[in-house]
Amino acid sequence: MCNRDCCEARSPIAKRMAARRLLQLEEEERRKPKLVIPTPQSLFYPYEEVEAMAKYIIDVSHIRPRYGLICGSFLGGMISLVEQPVVIPYEDIPNFPAGIEPDCSFVVGTVMGAPIIALAHRFHVCEGFNLATCSLPVRVMQLCGVKTIMLTSQAAAVNMEYQLGDIMLVEDHINVVGMMHQTALEGPSDTRFGSRKFSMINAYDRELLEKSLEIGKRMGVQQFLHKGVLACLGGPVFETLAEERMLRAMEVDAVGISLVPEVIVAHQGGLQVLAFVIISMVANEKQNEENEKDRDTDLDLEKSEEASLEVSPLRVQACSDLIGRLLYHMHHEL
Repeated sequence: MCNRDCCEARSPIAKRMAARRLLQLEEEERRKPKLVIPTPQSLFYPYEEVEAMAKYIIDVSHIRPRYGLICGSFLGGMISLVEQPVVIPYEDIPNFPAGIEPDCSFVVGTVMGAPIIALAHRFHVCEGFNLATCSLPVRVMQLCGVKTIMLTSQAAAVNMEYQLGDIMLVEDHINVVGMMHQTALEGPSDTRFGSRKFSMINAYDRELLEKSLEIGKRMGVQQFLHKGVLACLGGPVFETLAEERMLRAMEVDAVGISLVPEVIVAHQGGLQVLAFVIISMVANEKQNEENEKDRDTDLDLEKSEEASLEVSPLRVQACSDLIGRLLYHMHHEL
């Protein structure tokens, strides 16, 4: 025999109230913020996917490159060094991310007989890419068979002696971004890419650096060729005067927003690394001093600032010549 509560629960009114309450609970659940579990960056591009990207490039180009070259957009003209180039757009490569710049592609060919794979438009964190994506081209080059990689970019001077258009060979770096726990090596590690823990001492190949200085001397560009320390910042805004003074106290010579994460991944993979930057902006304090002189001499300050952003084509050509001669040395003399 049922009781009073049982009968009341089965009444039409009770059923409608229960259904209404259920709808309310569902609506409340929908309005709650969703729990987002961030995916470790290393999981975005597992070894098998990167291997498939490399295999596609080799199958299309019929070349297994030994050397890699990554240029910033400022030095993209160096891609013209590649002879008989095979151009492979990003969108044709399986699971490879699309670039922001037009005509983003890998270029495979030779330079003075040396098999090389190059790209001009790298990925940047400030454009919305994670560090795993920024360093992905290096992973692809590694699995294509690259043993030596050359990395270039533009940078802002911290060293007061550096002039616009100077070339700085990177002998060491300070990874400011990495100190804030921003790394492409986050998450589970696949030892096929390299060891989980490794030292960054001697990440920049000393023999290649000294040979570059020697080649630069033979080219007659030693007066604007230096070696120094690069700091990697978040960007894209420029550092303040106080930040610049701090970096100078840390013996930093130039700063940039790329290149260092790529170097870390390349060094993890056991690649020889040569990196250099071209100075596209003089130190802030030096620029301020020049601006003050311009005001004192009644010069047009706006025109002066515009001129300071123009790097001589001869300096850019010197970068290309340096790369070409170094490739010849590595491939034919070592």
